[in-house]
Amino acid sequence: MTKPVEFGEFYSLLQAVIGGDEEKEKELQWMLAEYEHAKGSTSSYDELGQIFCHHGVMELYEYTGVDNIKFISSMEKSVWDYLQVRMQISLPDYMVKSMLSHAKEHNLANKISSKWDVQIEELDENMEDLAKYVADGIIEIID
Repeated sequence: MTKPVEFGEFYSLLQAVIGGDEEKEKELQWMLAEYEHAKGSTSSYDELGQIFCHHGVMELYEYTGVDNIKFISSMEKSVWDYLQVRMQISLPDYMVKSMLSHAKEHNLANKISSKWDVQIEELDENMEDLAKYVADGIIEIID
């Protein structure tokens, strides 16, 4: 990747919501709405990462059937084991696979490449690693 990206503010908000900060929950919802379309992104990887952050949380909700981060973070290991059996895929694999499918379905590499003047091949080459980075960050916080 050309410029390192990090989503510390996003991960901090997730952590605060898990800790029960209701005000931060509103901030997180606002940030997720902004990240859905990568408003305010500063580079190609920042844009893609913001989209992946949004998509990752939405897929977390889909995987668990719950849209409450605090509740999700309190789920027992046995529930996670059950979900993995029911879904026939682990949460990290599910999130990464979904992010990559979303990127392909919406032709994100081409769109972002044109917008930021970055080689499509470079984006394609780094897309899976970025998806894993975002998914791992979300999972580490809820775990």
